[in-house]
Amino acid sequence: MTRKSKKSSGHTPLTYYEMNTKFKSSQYGTTTVRLSTDSQLPFGCCALGLSPILDDPVATPSGHIYSREAIVEYLLTKTQELNKARDEYEQYLLSQEAKQERKQEKEKETALVVFENAQTASKKRVRVDDDDEPKKKKSVLAHTSYWLAEYQPEHKTELLEPPPDRPASPYSGNPLKRSQLKPLILKRSDDNNPKVLCTLSEKTISTQPVVALPSGHVILKQCYDDLVKPTMMDPFTSKKIKKEKHVLTLQKGKSGFASSGPVLAKKYRPTIT
Repeated sequence: MTRKSKKSSGHTPLTYYEMNTKFKSSQYGTTTVRLSTDSQLPFGCCALGLSPILDDPVATPSGHIYSREAIVEYLLTKTQELNKARDEYEQYLLSQEAKQERKQEKEKETALVVFENAQTASKKRVRVDDDDEPKKKKSVLAHTSYWLAEYQPEHKTELLEPPPDRPASPYSGNPLKRSQLKPLILKRSDDNNPKVLCTLSEKTISTQPVVALPSGHVILKQCYDDLVKPTMMDPFTSKKIKKEKHVLTLQKGKSGFASSGPVLAKKYRPTIT
């Protein structure tokens, strides 16, 4: 058996066989799992419902494809949550304003008493309560008698942040409006085998880069570069594509092969050292 390093983090005390086979069910060590094709989202499936979109597909500015029914329901739910959050934030602002007003009134009363004491010539003066003295005593007693209920940590109100104006996109997190949903035209090969085809070349789309024209037709990126980009003319509507930014790059499908994108999932767990 090889000698282990003297450092605490120099070498794991478990061998590769012990971590991955013998003690696989233990909760030690970061584990890595390779995702198969069944764990990846193929092209043409809804990013929310995870099922093939057979009717009314749309795309967000980030390039993710959704079923219109799923994304509209998502936006409606998030909008209702934002409205509720705005009401709570308004109540929070009102409570903070009332608290600030009470604090200012107390400061004015204290300043008035101090002024009256300064102007009074007699020995009898109104006593001003020193707010710092009880706090100092309480702080000292809290260190020595911290187990008492009255010296337990007090709950501090968290500062609320103003809610966003628009609901966020499920994947990109950017503000999303219903008007930003771009309708797509997905050509399927067969009802029994609903694979998406390139509308221009009729090749099966699996993990290749894909773009959506302004007319909504989905074609391969290679077809766009070879046939559409030189003339900047939509082959389906014969309309001029004014700017290249009007062509939306869609998120390509993924598979279990490394060339399609990340296929490894890691879960961090502390090691025995």
